Amino acid sequence: MKYEFIEAHKLNYKVTEICDCFEIKPSGYYAWKKREPSRRNIADVAHAERIQELSEASDGRSGHRVIYEHLQDEGRDCGRDKTLKIMQEKGLAGIQKQSFKPQATDSNHQLGYSPNLLKAQGMPEASDQAWVCDTTYLMTKNGWHYLSTVMDLFSRRLIGWEVSEHNDADLVCKALYNAAQTRGGFLKEGLILHSDRGSTYASKKHRRLLEKLGIEQSMSALGNCYDNAAMESFYGRYKTSSVGKHVFADIRELRDHAFEYIECFYNCYRKHSSLGYKTPIQIEEKNFPLGGRKLEDASLHPLQLTHNHKNEVA
Repeated sequence: MKYEFIEAHKLNYKVTEICDCFEIKPSGYYAWKKREPSRRNIADVAHAERIQELSEASDGRSGHRVIYEHLQDEGRDCGRDKTLKIMQEKGLAGIQKQSFKPQATDSNHQLGYSPNLLKAQGMPEASDQAWVCDTTYLMTKNGWHYLSTVMDLFSRRLIGWEVSEHNDADLVCKALYNAAQTRGGFLKEGLILHSDRGSTYASKKHRRLLEKLGIEQSMSALGNCYDNAAMESFYGRYKTSSVGKHVFADIRELRDHAFEYIECFYNCYRKHSSLGYKTPIQIEEKNFPLGGRKLEDASLHPLQLTHNHKNEVA
């Protein structure tokens, strides 16, 4: 380390003066300069370069644990502690999420509620046993806009999403329809969709779509949305690590940003500790159940849902 210090500061101080401070001979420093770099040093440099690339690929979102798992996938002999040390030396640190705080939802309506089937079923053991959904708000220069998403709770993949200027039944129906299309119209018997008690999810339009898709509806208990924590966690990370204080120019920019984060980063690149540091796509490649019920009802198209039942909530 003494020689590295001399190398870093030789332009500001004479080599002999620094050597005197360390009580070492200048000849030792010059001998060190002539040595060939060790295999370990060469490997460390390569690791540091790759860590920099991986961090930039995630726009600085990934912490050392996720970066370490990417290095392991590539067969690199770089331990977790070394990964952390290199990232600290290079000033790289994943953006940390805020602590989970459930947000209140508009559940004060007279549309009726569905029982909590997710609590009775427990955590799913395969894809398409349980989906969870929610809606969040994002600021544009034209005011608040809304992002509605559907997640497969087993793989944590965002399989359906939609953005809109309005937080209404049309929005959540389009997100659900897109989720069904992601599965190619093949859905498993007994699939449940879990949400909060919001009026958009309790609306006749949303329930009618669930019935046509053959999906059972499940809702959180009053004042308790912790069983939808996976969806809340996604929104927390998205807003903290990617959106921040950014105000989108319009709905088009918001849609492009959501696409990049969900389809390019979250589903395909971000490794989850809860998935054994695998990505949602990696989990589905091994576990996605083929087959199921083929949906061929043309009336399920979201444009028809919008035009036939404009502004319907109750």
